[in-house]
Amino acid sequence: MLNARDRRAAAERTVRDYAMFASYIYTSRAYLFARDRTLFQAYVALHPSEPWIASQLPPVTVLAAIPDTTERCGPSANWPIYRFRVMVPSRTVSFAGGRPDTKIEQIIRDSLPKLAVKPWVRLARFGYLFVDAPTGREAIAYAPAYDSSAKLLAVYGYRSCYGVRDTSDYSVMYQVVRVLPSMVPGFNERYSSNSSIPPDSMSGRWPSGMPADSLLTLTVTDKAGKVLFQRPKGGPKSDYYGQSPLGFIGGTIFWASLRPEVAGYLVAGGIPASHVPASMLFLAASIILAIAGFASLRSEIRLVQSRERFLANVSHELRTPLQQILMFVQLLRLGRTRNEAERERSLEIIEIETHRLISLSDSVLAAAKSDAQVQSTPIEVREVARTAADFFAPLAQAKKMRIELDIPDPVVARGDPGALRQILINVLDNAAKYGPLGQTVTIGARHEGKVVRLWVDDSGPGISPPDRELVWKPFTRLGGTVEDSTGGAGLGLAIVRDLATAMGAHADLSDAPTGGTRFTLEMLASQNGRST
Repeated sequence: MLNARDRRAAAERTVRDYAMFASYIYTSRAYLFARDRTLFQAYVALHPSEPWIASQLPPVTVLAAIPDTTERCGPSANWPIYRFRVMVPSRTVSFAGGRPDTKIEQIIRDSLPKLAVKPWVRLARFGYLFVDAPTGREAIAYAPAYDSSAKLLAVYGYRSCYGVRDTSDYSVMYQVVRVLPSMVPGFNERYSSNSSIPPDSMSGRWPSGMPADSLLTLTVTDKAGKVLFQRPKGGPKSDYYGQSPLGFIGGTIFWASLRPEVAGYLVAGGIPASHVPASMLFLAASIILAIAGFASLRSEIRLVQSRERFLANVSHELRTPLQQILMFVQLLRLGRTRNEAERERSLEIIEIETHRLISLSDSVLAAAKSDAQVQSTPIEVREVARTAADFFAPLAQAKKMRIELDIPDPVVARGDPGALRQILINVLDNAAKYGPLGQTVTIGARHEGKVVRLWVDDSGPGISPPDRELVWKPFTRLGGTVEDSTGGAGLGLAIVRDLATAMGAHADLSDAPTGGTRFTLEMLASQNGRST
């Protein structure tokens, strides 16, 4: 009973982590929506991200009469928009297009200069403050103007209803955001509380993740707990929820509550029942209890170890390129490059590290799919190989690696071009990680009767015959640790075999004629392509 209770607690923590991640995704998207309305529209003439000189600050009329043309607050005759500028430190306020209520004017004068120096406003360069006006709840949109030393000079803004009356962005993001990956075996996206389909009927696939209305209830509240938006309204209550604050928009809080009937599908084996089945009371034999306890413990250990191993590998692989990108972006932003050559080198490193992140993201997304979905069309093998080599070129340059093509034209196979491209990128990535600097990697292909044989030869240390079956398994890295120089999550060749199997092809490893490892892929030759 203690073991079952602990396992249930571990499963519930995992589900709540999913809910917390969902709420984080919504706050991230809400920030982007609000940023597009403000920095890219309302304050485009103000340039809040650039430093100003106090004597050159523009007048309040620099803001358009209707700063946010996408905002929906009501009929324009009933919703006059005032614009303002607060000078700091004098706190002199100038208005255009009318004046607000005295209480609101005092808030603008006294509160906005204090909010404008908050760390999150310095980072975002905009914000919304919810206020209670005589006509009801509304918002004040504001943006700070700093000098080159990050000293606040003024605050610009206008009357708004964003996030209070106008909640259209919340509705849009609820409909379009795909929250969780489709590793879950397909919750029926047509299910609703009024549907005749039972909630445990699982079917369907989603390339970009499960739809929100099959998973959770999204609720947006203000700091006082007042509900600003909820979809679906009156959604089922759940103990599995996550919350993320968004200070940029009036201190709102985004709550993602997972549907109780869905929560059990998000962890291996589901969430164990909180009560001991009645039959267990009668089956008190010690051997049965020992087996049950051992099976439950092994399942819990496997769940925890798999999760920790995956998170550790992916986190390690992400940390290095992100640190590199951040460092060189800061150098460029601060203008500390000494000449044009250093600037170009910094941009080149940023591009290389970005390609590494894209490659890792593609691998993780491919591994997360419960079943590979591929086409069956004629493939120009040389063209796909050239595309894969071009994509991998920045990473190859970093390793001083040459990629040569030994493919006559035409060589036409049958399969999925996208899947073949991903296979070649993963194989090239392995060759770059484990091979020496300055190596030459050859991609070749030939027609051999009814099959097309594609191969990739590298100059690495090779793989011993006993280990050649192990490397196809997920999370397997021969002789590697999270901290070693090769990195990786151990997913590359596992994805390769899955994609090959889905195309009806066969992948294999052997010794390369010139040393190193040869990867071979046998595909069916196309009978209806440009060659027969």
